[in-house]
Amino acid sequence: MKPLFPTALKKNGTIGIISPASPQRDKSNLDKGIRYLEGLGYSVALGKYSTSHYAGYLAGTDEERLSDIHDMFSDPQIDAIFCSRGGYGSARLLAGLNTGLIRKNPKILVGFSDITALQLTLWNSCRLVTFSGAMPSVDMANTFNAASEEQFWRVLTSRKPLGALKQPWSMNTIQGGEAEGRLLGGNLSVVCSIIGTPYMPSLRNTILALEDVGEETYRIDRMLTQLAYATKRSRPAGVAYGFWSQESRPRGSTPHRDVAEVLAERLDLTRGPILMDLMYGHEPTKLTLPFGVLTRLSSRAKRMTLLESAVQ
Repeated sequence: MKPLFPTALKKNGTIGIISPASPQRDKSNLDKGIRYLEGLGYSVALGKYSTSHYAGYLAGTDEERLSDIHDMFSDPQIDAIFCSRGGYGSARLLAGLNTGLIRKNPKILVGFSDITALQLTLWNSCRLVTFSGAMPSVDMANTFNAASEEQFWRVLTSRKPLGALKQPWSMNTIQGGEAEGRLLGGNLSVVCSIIGTPYMPSLRNTILALEDVGEETYRIDRMLTQLAYATKRSRPAGVAYGFWSQESRPRGSTPHRDVAEVLAERLDLTRGPILMDLMYGHEPTKLTLPFGVLTRLSSRAKRMTLLESAVQ
């Protein structure tokens, strides 16, 4: 199955906003994100349940959140779909996704963190190229980092090959080599949560980008070990690690270990290059990664290069 590239976002287009995971913590953040988008000339259409609350940690029932997804993909007036924020809940929707509908109506879908589950599923079922990056209630609610902002809009609008990803610091090599493959990945804990299900795509011939937030090092160790065991017969061509964004730790917790030490041990994830310090993850300064785009990872150049456009 060939990659399914969405149409480039046009000037003054209409952006639909949905909440497939958790509800708004503070609706004023979503309002700020909407004002930012409207200030750029875009029209914004809110999903019916995008500001709903259900069961404490979900933005609506599974049926309600699914209906917002399907309505946005089927509505010809919607040019792109932005997930308002992450949290938890996307994995509950996978069995109910109307992938036939989505395949017939390919559109830009943007989100990260918990949205990883939707993105990997849509690649597995439709080969839809999606975008792991900035969200209205998070990055667009306050000051959108200038470098992140420029790259975000370029990825969604440019029909030219995107080229080398630019960041203020160099990536560092854990294992040398050069490899090409389709870019996949996302939040490590979410990736691990769908391993072994019908929704997890094969990682063979991929460049795998991983990040996480708020996880202690031993948990990252555990998840990477699970990933290595689960992909023994379908290794990615290369691996790039982003931010880990660990929180301060209370006294009496598990002894701390630098994440870099664990990454250096996990050489069995791929025979190809492994690099760290990709500008990607739960930080204000971040790249938006188009999952499904042909990508080169090089330890010699210490960078990741997107070899094609993410939109048509």
